[in-house]
Amino acid sequence: MKPGGVALVVALVVTVGACGGGDDGSPTTPTNPPPVPTTDPDPLRNAAAVAGKWVGAAVQSSLLRNDATYAATFRKHFDYVTAEWEMKWDPLQREPGVFDFSGGDRIVRFAESSGMNVKGHALLWHQATPAWVEELSPPELRIAMEDHIRTVVQHYRGRVAVWDVVNEAIDDSNGGLRDTVFLRGLGPGYIAEAFRLARQADPDALLVYNDYGGEGLNQKSNAIYNLVRGLKESGVPIDGVGLQMHLSAAGYPPAGQIAANVARLADLGLLVNISEMDVQIRDLAGDAASRLQRQREVYREAVGVCAAQPRCDAVTFWGFTDAHSWIDEFFGEDDPLLFDEQYQAKPAFFGVEDAFLGR
Repeated sequence: MKPGGVALVVALVVTVGACGGGDDGSPTTPTNPPPVPTTDPDPLRNAAAVAGKWVGAAVQSSLLRNDATYAATFRKHFDYVTAEWEMKWDPLQREPGVFDFSGGDRIVRFAESSGMNVKGHALLWHQATPAWVEELSPPELRIAMEDHIRTVVQHYRGRVAVWDVVNEAIDDSNGGLRDTVFLRGLGPGYIAEAFRLARQADPDALLVYNDYGGEGLNQKSNAIYNLVRGLKESGVPIDGVGLQMHLSAAGYPPAGQIAANVARLADLGLLVNISEMDVQIRDLAGDAASRLQRQREVYREAVGVCAAQPRCDAVTFWGFTDAHSWIDEFFGEDDPLLFDEQYQAKPAFFGVEDAFLGR
């Protein structure tokens, strides 16, 4: 059953709320006290269902296969799955015309056996494009792109509910399109072309543009808005926008800005989803307990925005356990996710649960 009657994924986020007590030294009783954490919490997907949302995470097929606790924890708490790496162009087609669907197929089979929906990620992304693509002439590049999108989407037709069609096409510095092999070889029309190809390959899948850094109101979010508005006005089959939400609890966009940004995207008739959320706490002052509490608040506020927005249909975290996070590899050791390295639910988990339940 699709949340709110629609299927789509994607990403958005918000900022944190503050709570305080009386200052006269007398005891106070919170109006809505948070639940006492438990080592065996109820499935998070149950809380998401109350809000009419899908809740998911990016996973690796090798961990689903080889780590029983990883697989069991994911199966219990989520109803939506994204391949962290194995559906991108490079792992799927490292040699021209030679496709390896083994990793993606394992994830899809796991999802189907667990009653989960699947988001395909991502058909075009400059950082996961095989080296041989960079060497193609423009006519060869167009043929390769068409073949890749048709082959991949048709392979998963009827099994993947949502596709991130184009990922991170906006340049961070000037708001224009990022300088990629696709832009150089095919011009700015490659984005619309990719969406049309994906629609032809699977008319029933929802098609999404995905990007980071455009959660609030800024040059990047304006560029994303202008891009997708232009696609809609041109009749391009785009269904939604994914806001990645890679946040630092030490600094992130104000909640009002995020809500306004999500609203203007929704007003275009698009779905919005939080597509790759994690919350870094390494740069926060204070002890471990205070950092984890702050992280809980950020998660609660961000997911709460989605829970309150009818056209935000899904929340996806970029991983779910601190035992396996890209943040550690690229930015240094951190604890950005909902479960700790022993797969115990952290305060962040209960912040997300509170958001879905409106607490």
